[in-house]
Amino acid sequence: MNKTINQIAVAVALAAVPVFSSAAAWVPGYSLNADVSYDDNFFMSESEQDTWVYAVKPQVSLMYVSPVAKSELDARVAVKRYSEFEQFDSEDPAFDWRNSYKTERSSWGLDFGYSENSQRDAAELDTGVFDSNSLVETIYVNPRVNIDLTEKDQLGISLNFSDRDYDTNDFSDNDNQTLGLNWQHRLNEVLSTTAMVSISQYDADRVAISNSETEYLQATVGFIYKRSEAMTINGSLGHFETDRQQRLFFGPVTVLSDSETTGALLRLGVSYSYEKDVFSFNLSRGLYPSSQGLVEERDSIALDYEHQFSGRSAGGINILWHDTESSLENRETFSLSPFYRYRLTEKIDLQTSYIFRSFDRQSTLDKVESNRVKVGLRYSF
Repeated sequence: MNKTINQIAVAVALAAVPVFSSAAAWVPGYSLNADVSYDDNFFMSESEQDTWVYAVKPQVSLMYVSPVAKSELDARVAVKRYSEFEQFDSEDPAFDWRNSYKTERSSWGLDFGYSENSQRDAAELDTGVFDSNSLVETIYVNPRVNIDLTEKDQLGISLNFSDRDYDTNDFSDNDNQTLGLNWQHRLNEVLSTTAMVSISQYDADRVAISNSETEYLQATVGFIYKRSEAMTINGSLGHFETDRQQRLFFGPVTVLSDSETTGALLRLGVSYSYEKDVFSFNLSRGLYPSSQGLVEERDSIALDYEHQFSGRSAGGINILWHDTESSLENRETFSLSPFYRYRLTEKIDLQTSYIFRSFDRQSTLDKVESNRVKVGLRYSF
């Protein structure tokens, strides 16, 4: 693995040379988002408490594009204020840097970034703890390479690293590392077969409470079917294995435990894009490394649809469902969000949305709901 890591690191460094050597070709962009929203159940609890949320999000981007290289840097800050819960006021910085480089028979990439967020922003998909005031710092680095072995075969190698650190001991600081190999074989103009195998290590530490190490293997086989220029269907089936070692601390006493799990992986996706309509559907069963020191199994369904009414307006709907199996607490989430956008001027867009959410803590039979309405403006300089 170390040899592979070194080769990818060297190749990415070489790929970045033409980008950095042409600094004059960088093109800047600027935007400012400002929105106000009303949430009738801010903590997603049975005793509903509402609040107004005011947000301002300035963003700066730099882009470089050449026939063989592309680099894009985005930096932004999200400033949020809450009418009823000042303790959750925040200023969250973030940046992402995405780089790619192409040769005759290969393509290289390196993405990395940093962000600060309130942990409650991810509570719906993560732990279901909506009343925590913890902040999380996230760093990720994702190098990759795709190599054309023959006219019909392509090999992909990827390394993914993420690190999450919390400013309280309510959650487990954790990092996740994954080495993945992907192979794709084109049978004909419309059908390709795929195979993937990945090895991951997830480490989590909660000071004076617990730490754990989880190694997990995933392997899938699948297909990509290009039914038409507008529609693509892809799917895969597979298997996973996890091996988890955990230490629980009770004062001077340490309790060790070791557990192994196996299960099935599934993914089915449909994407459609034609003239004024864009549609996607995804069904999956996979693994999710959570902030509680666990690698959890999750079933997901996502549906996205957008229609372009005119050159100035568009609307659509996003639907998302998750069912998470956890040794701590099984959770089911659902959200439905219709939206509408209208271009007021060449530089100003009006953005509106409504979000309905439900959250079911299945161990306590505590199902809660919330409604959020948002109106905002986006100004592009």
